[in-house]
Amino acid sequence: MSWSLFKINILRKTNPISNPSININEVATIWAEEYDACIKRGKDFINLESVQTGNVEIMKTLFRVALLKGLATPPGVDFSLVNEFGNGVKAYWTGAQMNPFPIPLIPSPGSIQNISVTSNIALNPGTWPIYPPLKPARKQETMVNMFILAAVVHLFSVGGIIQTTSLYPSAPTPVPGPGIINWTGYLIPPVIPIPNINFPSQNGSEPPVINQPDGTDGFILSSNGLTDQPTDQATDQATDQATDQATDQTNILDGDTSLDNIINTTIPRDVIDPIESEEIMKDFKQQLEMGGTKCG
Repeated sequence: MSWSLFKINILRKTNPISNPSININEVATIWAEEYDACIKRGKDFINLESVQTGNVEIMKTLFRVALLKGLATPPGVDFSLVNEFGNGVKAYWTGAQMNPFPIPLIPSPGSIQNISVTSNIALNPGTWPIYPPLKPARKQETMVNMFILAAVVHLFSVGGIIQTTSLYPSAPTPVPGPGIINWTGYLIPPVIPIPNINFPSQNGSEPPVINQPDGTDGFILSSNGLTDQPTDQATDQATDQATDQATDQTNILDGDTSLDNIINTTIPRDVIDPIESEEIMKDFKQQLEMGGTKCG
């Protein structure tokens, strides 16, 4: 689930015209659950492991606090809901559990091979970039765009520790022992892997999945992603086998994991174009560097 789908779902579900009875608790829940769904579609830069369980309930609470604070802020007083939402996002990442697979290919320091992952926890909640005082956003879409830009910058700085069982050099055979791998940076892919109903084909020309951009034709977008997808066992297996290829960071970023390339590659133009992002990005990068994260 990429950022375009996140934006579509937020705007659709929190629209007061189509949902006139929506309240603050529901808005906070929608934002938190959509962020969680989007994040779980991503992977860390190097080891390609995704979030298994984030602190969604704490994020809901802090989003609710931010919304209430916005309502209580008098007109003319500087207030940024996006800045306040950063508290909820950082809480989500504090101690988030990552998936124990795939096993990292890069061996832990001193070892020659990792053979299993015993734990993978996000210990660094990252630096949430703070927007300078801006004019209040007249459209909800502008606020969502600002959140997405800040969220992508923030993901550049999250990190954690993978504890492994690894093989270490020894005679006559390698011996297993504990290992530790540090990781930093997380990426949401810009496309959604869709099972190809024509796979397998007789001539082998059809790929197992199709990397479908957001707003795809022929599939229904829902709060849970894409519906009406093929569910037969062969297609599911093909999807599982191809998921890593479809979301491989090296292919998506062409080997360039700098912040500028991540933004250009993964954020849709309809998010970036309305924001005067040049000066904002310069300020965001300084905030990351002050927090100890190099922007590349």
